[in-house]
Amino acid sequence: MYVECYDEVGAQVYDTLLRHTLQDLKLARAISAIKIFIDPREALFIGVVKLEKASQPIYLNDMAKHKIENGILKITVENENYLPDLLRVLWKEEGRVNVAQPDRYKIEITNPTINPDNLIILDPSRELKRKVYDALFRVMPEGFRMTKNASQGNMVCIMSSDEIIDEKWNKKFNEVIEEVRKQ
Repeated sequence: MYVECYDEVGAQVYDTLLRHTLQDLKLARAISAIKIFIDPREALFIGVVKLEKASQPIYLNDMAKHKIENGILKITVENENYLPDLLRVLWKEEGRVNVAQPDRYKIEITNPTINPDNLIILDPSRELKRKVYDALFRVMPEGFRMTKNASQGNMVCIMSSDEIIDEKWNKKFNEVIEEVRKQ
């Protein structure tokens, strides 16, 4: 973890803020490298995070059995640890009104539109990225609303400012991304 700033005291403050934020969001073990570049004179913030590999997604078949009878998808939950996630996905995909739960372990959907064989219930890598974005936006100076996102794969990369981002900063942004990628 590294914070780069022309002002040493400012860099230490951002380092402390970043550490506390990562601790609050329980992200320390999920990150293999991170660099923050901040230049208050130019109103520029760059945050680049390289993530550790996340767990595999949880599919419907990993936590429940299912069958279709007379146009009704019948799901029998075997691992209720993911039941709230399953319901959230089904409500989003099928509409809350179309998802019936006659008892704790049974869910029924009339005329389903989803393919239950490849339905992802929980994607840990997606949740991890969401938390990393949350951390970066917590550390970013308030008012920095102009944002450029260059995230890809296991890298979360954002550059932001309180005004239109000058093209001259793209080079620095790419340098920070490459530096973190090589770590």
